[in-house]
Amino acid sequence: MSLFHLLITLITSIERMMNSFWWGHGRTTHRGIHWLSWEKLSMHKNHGGLGFKDLSAFNLAMLGKQGWKFLTEPQSLVSRISKSYLSATIGHNPSYVWRSILRARFIVRGGARWSIGSGATIPILDAPWLSNGESIDGNIVGGTHIRDFKVRSLISEHDKVWNVPIIRHVFNNDIVSAILNTPLYEQVRTDRLIWKAERNNCYSVRSAYRLCVEELVDVSHLHRPGNWRDIWWLKIPPKVKHLIWLMCRGCLPTRIRLQDKGVACPTTCASCSHAYEDLNHLLFECPFAIQVWTSAGIWYDIHNAAINSDSSIDTIFYLFQNSTMQVQQRFAAICWSLWKHQNLKIWEDVTEVSAQVVDRARLMIED
Repeated sequence: MSLFHLLITLITSIERMMNSFWWGHGRTTHRGIHWLSWEKLSMHKNHGGLGFKDLSAFNLAMLGKQGWKFLTEPQSLVSRISKSYLSATIGHNPSYVWRSILRARFIVRGGARWSIGSGATIPILDAPWLSNGESIDGNIVGGTHIRDFKVRSLISEHDKVWNVPIIRHVFNNDIVSAILNTPLYEQVRTDRLIWKAERNNCYSVRSAYRLCVEELVDVSHLHRPGNWRDIWWLKIPPKVKHLIWLMCRGCLPTRIRLQDKGVACPTTCASCSHAYEDLNHLLFECPFAIQVWTSAGIWYDIHNAAINSDSSIDTIFYLFQNSTMQVQQRFAAICWSLWKHQNLKIWEDVTEVSAQVVDRARLMIED
């Protein structure tokens, strides 16, 4: 993965296997239910995912490390025989390694930033030397007149400070502000490319992957709104956190959700025989659940959260955001207990029905 760009078909096959394993897809029965796509599962935990690696982005982050070496190790043999990485074209009949490394160039461009020494080697236009790695577009008005100039032309000849009169004369107010907000450090003597996503300025696959999935590629449509940190920071067992995550992602297999997935099952609540067993009924409407919340002394908090929310998921997030840590922990633990009670109740009903069937069969045989 650090030398070759994996085929999309291969990545898709691997991710399907991982998704099937996660959701319990059996080898022979093929009856697993894919509650959530791998794209959503691989989202960062703060955006509603579980933080699993997006293999395509991870592959590109590893390839980007080779491209970064081209830029930062110019004396190496591969750098000397290769063209400039950031401006090179794919060429005629390229090797698959070169083609793969070029695919990751957008990550290197997105994370690279010039550390300004003398400014003699840094172009003014289309180079990431402004604060946060931004650059000045070469198509600005008057850009043709300064295309061959370096950043050194914008620095005072006597001191390492910006030459404000020249900058104001050449650029508009927005660019002037961006330049003047870019710091110049006296101790930095040599122009060099640094990696802005790490404090030590060195490229890492971890930070490149994060940069790819959070900034360079638009995945905002996959985000699930909500303050997910409140869930992950709770001091509760991981299995309880996972249950709360399932609830908030709509993946809890209540009977209504099972029917939505094409599973033939009754819709009645196993505890109170209500017509529809969905998440809202299971947690906040079932008489048994209300009795448990009341006994635990947090029904008032839950009722107040429900009034200020539009759905059961919003109620959960509201409760985590506006309650004490003790109430949050107690709420999460009781959710686990309620769900376990519901499943045990269903199991007991199934066992009782099975026993009745066996008894009837025995009577028929005796007769």
